[in-house]
Amino acid sequence: MSDKTRIALDVRDVEQLFSTFDPSPFHDFSLNATAAQYIASQAWYAPRRHRFVIALSIRGKPATARDAAKLQEVVRMHFTRLAASEQQNLRQLIRTGVISLAIGLCVLAFCTALSRVVDNSSLPDGWREGLRDGISVFGWVANWRPAQILFYDWWPVRRTRNLYRRLQDATVESGKPGTRTVASDEVAPIDTMPIAADRI
Repeated sequence: MSDKTRIALDVRDVEQLFSTFDPSPFHDFSLNATAAQYIASQAWYAPRRHRFVIALSIRGKPATARDAAKLQEVVRMHFTRLAASEQQNLRQLIRTGVISLAIGLCVLAFCTALSRVVDNSSLPDGWREGLRDGISVFGWVANWRPAQILFYDWWPVRRTRNLYRRLQDATVESGKPGTRTVASDEVAPIDTMPIAADRI
């Protein structure tokens, strides 16, 4: 079985895939946000070891080699930039998680010491136990956010970064719409895009 996933793009004109607005001063073109979102969503469910082939057609006919080469360069620049952005987001997220964990552990240590003071106080039993348990719960709650970041929040960012890194190496070739390179290609419908538009 082939180790590539085919993403078919059929457009009226290749220029509609490009955006004239580009935050980088070094490039003339950027991939249109809708096209980028479509490509990323189609690639989302592909096997992780597959490489991507974008088959470009114009009005149902194979695109010219020039148009395919132009799209490949823009795709490479666009997803390279996105991968770098996601890498920066990942580093910042981990840094936030570590700092939050340090703060949370300090709060937990303080709450543990304070709960022992309350436990040894002369308060009535009901008040003493309630106050002690409340302080202990507060100490553990302070560690909820760092635990969420370090256990759960980082890996979706990492997965998105890895997807963009794979897409930056995608090959663009002339092709016809509706055909597949792999019979078992798994792609996401365009109306269920797993990549949010604000991340493209």
